[in-house]
Amino acid sequence: MENEKILSYASVIIRLLQGAVHYDDKDIWESLLSNRISVEDYFEKIGVKLFINEPDGYAFLKQKEFEEDDKNNSLPRLTRRIPLSYDVTLLCVLLREKLLQYDVGNTDSTRSPILTRDDLYELLLQFFKEKTDEKKQRGKLDAIINKVIDLGFLRHLKNPGKEEYENQSYHKSENCG
Repeated sequence: MENEKILSYASVIIRLLQGAVHYDDKDIWESLLSNRISVEDYFEKIGVKLFINEPDGYAFLKQKEFEEDDKNNSLPRLTRRIPLSYDVTLLCVLLREKLLQYDVGNTDSTRSPILTRDDLYELLLQFFKEKTDEKKQRGKLDAIINKVIDLGFLRHLKNPGKEEYENQSYHKSENCG
């Protein structure tokens, strides 16, 4: 009897609270699209906005911003604001630039550019002085790349034998704060 109280789209709500949802998670994506109004209503009631970009195949949540002096709407933050290092910010800016270039020249059906780890190294190395200790420099670049992956702006693709990453298009969205 308890299962009757659980919403049919509860898994969609939970996944959105965990992070962005992508088209290649077919069951969740289809459930999101078919229950779109109900999911939007659910989040609206708790002061959170659902953004769905069907052409690019992603959806994410953003908390509504309230005026500081509006005591009636002082909700706790859903997510923590994390200050980014200069290096991580630099890579995010470079990835966004890559997305914009990709959008201008994209003639195939892929939704977002795919980058290898070597592509990412190449993007970053132009902003770092060449060091004699290449292993140490690679370690630093790996730390920057891994942080950007953790933040969700790059997604590791599960291709055996290849280290490829999808440049997530939701960080070019004007709604992504």
